[in-house]
Amino acid sequence: MKQKFIVIILFLFVSICFPVYSQNLKIAVVDTDKVFSDSVWGKNAVLEMEKEAEKWQKEGERIDKELATLEEKLAKQRSFLDDKEQEQKLENEIENKRLEGQKLVQDGNTKLKMKRDELLQPILDEVKEIIRKLAIEEGYDLVLEKQLIVLYLNPEIDITSKVTVMLDKAYKDKYSSKTEDTKKVPEKDSKTKEDKKPVNVPEKSN
Repeated sequence: MKQKFIVIILFLFVSICFPVYSQNLKIAVVDTDKVFSDSVWGKNAVLEMEKEAEKWQKEGERIDKELATLEEKLAKQRSFLDDKEQEQKLENEIENKRLEGQKLVQDGNTKLKMKRDELLQPILDEVKEIIRKLAIEEGYDLVLEKQLIVLYLNPEIDITSKVTVMLDKAYKDKYSSKTEDTKKVPEKDSKTKEDKKPVNVPEKSN
């Protein structure tokens, strides 16, 4: 809300203090959230995040299952047997398993945040560069985030689709070239094959 208020103040300031300039001001708007959700790069990043989160979720489910088994075992121990030593051992195992679960949550959150930053930062950097290039090429004086527009937006100044198309191209250029490099197999020397002709060995005479 504070950012939206600042943008409104900015428009008022430019309009009042620089009325002639504001009439010639060329403005564009981009919805970066939509760029991310619609682009191939963004969709793939989401899929990778989901896969990473699923790994941690499965690990958490494993610990929960093991903890439930230990607690059930302890309950039976208390009901049918009077073995304080065994009971204490199970209580320690349960406590350790709970600590393991807590550590898993902490490690998982940290790793997921690192993975998120790893996936998102290149996209954000590329989007910024694309917007900068578009602003220079098409002569925009000001490019705003669409989420900050609260009153009215002329669709003609919305460059979200352009940015998305350019981001998809950048993704294709960046990652398709890497894929092609990994698929390349060193060419074998055809001459070597030709040179390796069968050698006739003379038969031994008796």
